[in-house]
Amino acid sequence: MYRKKIVISPSEAGCSNEVKIKALLDIFQDTASVAVKDKEGSPGALMARGYAWVLLKYEIEVVTRSPGMDEEVIVETRHTLGDGFHTLRVFRVFSASDESKTLVLAKTSWVLIDLAAARPVRAIQHIPEVFEDVFDDLPIDPDFLKIQKLKKSDDGITETLFPVRFHDLDANGHVNNAVYFEWAFEATPLDLTAWSVKSMRAEFDKSVKYKDTVRVRVQEIENHDGAREFIYDIINASGNTASRFASRFVSV
Repeated sequence: MYRKKIVISPSEAGCSNEVKIKALLDIFQDTASVAVKDKEGSPGALMARGYAWVLLKYEIEVVTRSPGMDEEVIVETRHTLGDGFHTLRVFRVFSASDESKTLVLAKTSWVLIDLAAARPVRAIQHIPEVFEDVFDDLPIDPDFLKIQKLKKSDDGITETLFPVRFHDLDANGHVNNAVYFEWAFEATPLDLTAWSVKSMRAEFDKSVKYKDTVRVRVQEIENHDGAREFIYDIINASGNTASRFASRFVSV
């Protein structure tokens, strides 16, 4: 298990003074990178060894509230082996002044790619040093909630276009996973100043490329508890579904 103390900077907060969804996911990714740096090296060092991590699934839940601007919080992360090819990593955020109150939880599923062969490999066989101490931590539930598909009818579906910008790319030349969340968030047909995200889930399948235009198709699903729930397809330039999302928003 690894812990990192951070302060939410003004640039990471939105107009509600809460941390932006993309900034929070960037914080998670940076924390994970630091946590394994002494074992697998930096992301650049891992690439030099011929490997890269690819994200498959992501679940994030705001348990009590999102961290606010200038707030000092602790980000806690741990990881474990999954079913052989897949690995799991979870994150917990809590106030530095009160460890007993969890603010945000997140769970992710990853696969290690051999860049030369362009195929997934078993991480435990290729970078075993990363997993030396994972069995000392609590187990991680390998199950993720399934995201339902959009209905075939176009009724109630909205569509928003986003260009893939140079600054959306990460060190591997791929669109950073946090950008997909930003696309889904921005495409949600709500007054986002009046609603706050409670949870988001993602499944990643195909890639999108620099200078492509992606289509984010959104459909609201029925809900009876006052929250608003949506499902999303992010379509790449080839017309294929690159990723699917689900979200839940509550009134602020």
